[in-house]
Amino acid sequence: IVSIMNQYPDYSISISGHTDNVGLDENNMVLSQNRSLTCYNYLVGKGIDRTRISYAGYGETQPVASNDTVEGRAMNRRVAFRLYVRE
Repeated sequence: IVSIMNQYPDYSISISGHTDNVGLDENNMVLSQNRSLTCYNYLVGKGIDRTRISYAGYGETQPVASNDTVEGRAMNRRVAFRLYVRE
């Protein structure tokens, strides 16, 4: 991602952190925010301008798989990146 961001200076990135549904909603929200913040800090530490990066945590509100299975819960514990051209 650092390489892409360096290669395409007109790109920005949004980072979203997610969790499964195990645990308290409040704890999952904090966990997901920390996941996205960690990625943000990594990119900034590699020299990517802060103004090109946004981040947010969504807790367990945006699952991509069922939380009824071990596999599904594993897929829901993730960080997603979306590249886009800044306007």
